[in-house]
Amino acid sequence: MKILYVLLVAVIVQSGAKAQEVSNLRAETKGNLVIINYDLAGSLPGQLFGIKVFVLRNGQTDSLLYVRGDVGRNVVPGRGKRIEWGAKKEIGVFDNTLAFRVEATLTFSPIALKNPAGAAMWRRGKGHTIDWAGGVENEDLQLELWKDSTLGFIITRTANQGKYDWQVPVGLAPGDDYKIRLASVAAPTNFRFSEPFSIRRKIPLAAKLIPVGVAVGVGTWLLVRRLSDPAEPDLPPPDDGLPK
Repeated sequence: MKILYVLLVAVIVQSGAKAQEVSNLRAETKGNLVIINYDLAGSLPGQLFGIKVFVLRNGQTDSLLYVRGDVGRNVVPGRGKRIEWGAKKEIGVFDNTLAFRVEATLTFSPIALKNPAGAAMWRRGKGHTIDWAGGVENEDLQLELWKDSTLGFIITRTANQGKYDWQVPVGLAPGDDYKIRLASVAAPTNFRFSEPFSIRRKIPLAAKLIPVGVAVGVGTWLLVRRLSDPAEPDLPPPDDGLPK
């Protein structure tokens, strides 16, 4: 059996994330087996991939069945991945050139919330962007608002696009220790809380009190001016009822 191995790179791009890639693809014969080696790079720790391997021969591409090793579901990224193919069992004697393609599909990626970050301050009535990485492309995610350790309400369900623009409700109580929780709908154990952040009034309370303070100041100034105005006659002394 004569084997030709080639370098083919399979790239999987996820929206809002760095590309994952298969690289350094190489093959060699070992008895009746063909050993296929490759490197698999992910973009986040904890990711898993579904790996398929194909053979290209006689102008045709076929998925390989008699394979074992770093192939199938839930393959962890890393270097020196190894697939063993029972070539003789699958195609018998074959005296020609063969080429291989390895494809990787992201099947699981832990969620990582990037915004809101720690000590962030969001204003009621204003729009803020919730940013994250991870998850599988276009899977449904649920966004929730928590206060301390209590669920406040569900913000929305949205496809995994890496971000969501949220209008903070005007009636939300100002305070600290708010958190965003982001979870996969299909895989609820894949979730992440943001770091605590604060929600404040759209217009600070101190700014609302400024006009009142100005009015009081003006009123006091007018009162002082009036008391010290020399053009006004003095009032007679009080009548205490005693004989003069």
